[in-house]
Amino acid sequence: MRTRQTRNGGAIVLVALCAGVVLAGVGGALLSLLVASSPSGSCGSASAGPAAAIVLGPPGTGARVGATEYGGPGDPSSGDVGASGINLLAHPDSYAELGGYTFQSATSMGGLAYMTPLRVTWADHSAIAYKRDFGFGGPPVAGLPRVIDLWWEFASRLGIPYERGLWSGPVRIERPPGTGASSLLGQAPTGSADAASCPAGNVAGLPLTPGPRATLLSNGVAAAPAGAPAAVKGMIAAGNAIAGKPYVYGGGHGLPLSEIAPSYDCSSSVDHLLYGGGLLPAGADDTSGTLESFGQPGPGRWVTIYASYGHVFMYVAGLRWDTWNAAGAGDGTTGIGWHPLVRSSAGFVARHPVGL
Repeated sequence: MRTRQTRNGGAIVLVALCAGVVLAGVGGALLSLLVASSPSGSCGSASAGPAAAIVLGPPGTGARVGATEYGGPGDPSSGDVGASGINLLAHPDSYAELGGYTFQSATSMGGLAYMTPLRVTWADHSAIAYKRDFGFGGPPVAGLPRVIDLWWEFASRLGIPYERGLWSGPVRIERPPGTGASSLLGQAPTGSADAASCPAGNVAGLPLTPGPRATLLSNGVAAAPAGAPAAVKGMIAAGNAIAGKPYVYGGGHGLPLSEIAPSYDCSSSVDHLLYGGGLLPAGADDTSGTLESFGQPGPGRWVTIYASYGHVFMYVAGLRWDTWNAAGAGDGTTGIGWHPLVRSSAGFVARHPVGL
C-alpha cells in the first residue's frame, strides 16, 4: 500500500491526523450520506478504455467539501499506482479518501470501501469517480474539511485547472443512485451481492462428486458436489480455470474478472471465484480489506471467506482456496489453488455470500 502526500500552497503537508480530528469538521449529514453500504454491481462487462472512462453528467448536489488534486507530471511524488497496485493512468476515474496512513484509517468520509462510487461536481461539471487510493489529508480548504483527493486526469475532465498537484478548492460529493452508477461509466461499482444476483459462470466439463463436500483431484482441480447450488459449481469451475497460476502481488487487478490473468494475488483470485459464482460483476476489483465486509458475517453453509487487511482465503464446499501452503506438510502446492487441509483462521473476519 502507498500513502499519499497532499500539497498546499506549494509545500508538501504531511499531516498525521486521527480520525476524530479529521471528522470534527464533517457534519452528520455528510457521514450519513457516504457511509451507507455500496450498491451491488450489475452483471455487465468491464469498463471501456481510459478515453471513455469519464462521462460527464448533470451537476450534482450533495455535500460541499474541500478537495485537492494529485498526480501528473507536476506531482511526481504521487506516482501512478493506486493503493491496490492498480495503474491509475488506466483508470482516470479515481479519487483518494483522505485522513489516514492506511486504507482503513483514511476516514474523512467515513472510511469508504474500495471502489465506492461518488458523484463529484465542480462548477457546472459532474462525473462519477471510484475510490482507488487514500491519503494523509491536511488543513481545511476554503473553510471546509479536506476529505477527497482527485486524480489529476479526473480533475481535468471536470474542468479543474491543473496546477501541478497544488490545486485545492470546494467540490460537491454525493452517492449516486444504486441503479445508475454502472451505466454512467460503463462499469459497475463493486460490493456484496446476493447469491442469485448474477448468472453463474460456465460449468461445462466440471467434475462432480457425490456428497456435500468438494474433492481435490490428483491434477489439482476440484470436483464439485453434484447437489451443490449453481453458484458453488460456478465458483469451483472458476477456481479450476486458474489453479496453478503464479502468485504475483497485485496480479490480476485492473483486468475484467471475465478474463484469465497471467498471474493473481490472494484477493484477485478470490474475486475471480466470486465472479464465477455470479457474486461479483466483471468490473469488480475488491481487495482483501474490502472483502472483510463482503456479504454477511459469519461462516456460510457452502462458502466462507476469511479476510483481513493483508490476506484473504476461502472455503468452497469444504475445500480451501488459498495462495500459499499455510497448513504445513501435506497441504499441496505453494501456489494459487485448492488446498486439502484446514488452516488457522485467527486474525481473519469470517463472511459468507447471502444465501450460501
